[in-house]
Amino acid sequence: MKKLFVVLCIATLSLTLVACGNKEEVKPSTDVNPVQNNTVVNNNEEQETEPVEVPKNEQIGTAGSNIPLKDNQTEAENQVKLAFENWIKEVFGDSVTDARVTVEKIYSAEEEQENEALKDYNLGANEVAFEVKYELKPAEGADVNPLTVANGVYDEESGWVIEKSNLGVLRQSGDEYVLTNVGTGW
Repeated sequence: MKKLFVVLCIATLSLTLVACGNKEEVKPSTDVNPVQNNTVVNNNEEQETEPVEVPKNEQIGTAGSNIPLKDNQTEAENQVKLAFENWIKEVFGDSVTDARVTVEKIYSAEEEQENEALKDYNLGANEVAFEVKYELKPAEGADVNPLTVANGVYDEESGWVIEKSNLGVLRQSGDEYVLTNVGTGW
């Protein structure tokens, strides 16, 4: 047993020495101003620098950062749906008890430029034009006629106002999104 232990120690030591002998020598960089591990190398002189903290709301283009809404289809749809549900509450108030909103389209930057009406809005990176379809559940005793105005149909069997649709623009206002230019056409 003692011989086996000695052989294993010698083998380990030999492998360690061989591995150390194969390492290439690392030479200092002669590049001007490369940043490596928060150390600035300039003409073979090293100076420690403070790490730069970039606030989350100023980060752009990396996972978990502040990606512009126009470049994030899923987030744009979520924000349109949330803002549109809030718009329904503001417009129809207590006459509606429930709503189902489906985002049909988020216009791309290219589509905005091709559409003359949208081009005039000069939409920014956190502003999107959209189309939605929705249904409204009238409150008990509410007059359904105002809920059908423009393009809705009251379905007596289900009790919902169906076939409603609108277009609009979602704009950033501070930390939230709001709807503007809501209508049935551009």
